[in-house]
Amino acid sequence: MWIAEFAREAGVKQTTVRHYLREGLLPRRVGLHGGSRPYLEFTDADVRLLSAIQAGQALGMSLDEIKLLIAEQRSGNGRARMLESMILQRDKLRDRARELRTMLAFLDQKIAWLESGAQGQPPAHGGGVRGKKSALQGGSADQRASPKPMRPAPRQSQERRR
Repeated sequence: MWIAEFAREAGVKQTTVRHYLREGLLPRRVGLHGGSRPYLEFTDADVRLLSAIQAGQALGMSLDEIKLLIAEQRSGNGRARMLESMILQRDKLRDRARELRTMLAFLDQKIAWLESGAQGQPPAHGGGVRGKKSALQGGSADQRASPKPMRPAPRQSQERRR
């Protein structure tokens, strides 16, 4: 099948297919049709490969990590490397899920505090997002301070806009 049909069957745009070709994720097979600019041809196996690429991306893997797994699979060492990679990715996702649960709990508390009229102390964030420790984890006073309100962007004068 040619690129338009392949993209349609895989459920992606042709630009995505071309990007994966440039990145070396999909094999480049040139067909016999097309004269000086031959058509690229794809198989059902390529559709399955593209699906696996998208699954890897959905799991948070980079294209370089996916490319490495594809190369390992083609060399015959793929199963052990894929298992190792999947375990590592699962651990990263579990860590991220813990961070997200902590952030959600804080937001729920903050919303409840605001809805009740913002009486008393605001809830303390118990998260440790991006390596910073919170008050609950023994972080510094600077890290425990409430976030500063965002300042509006400076307004441009009428003369500067013209």
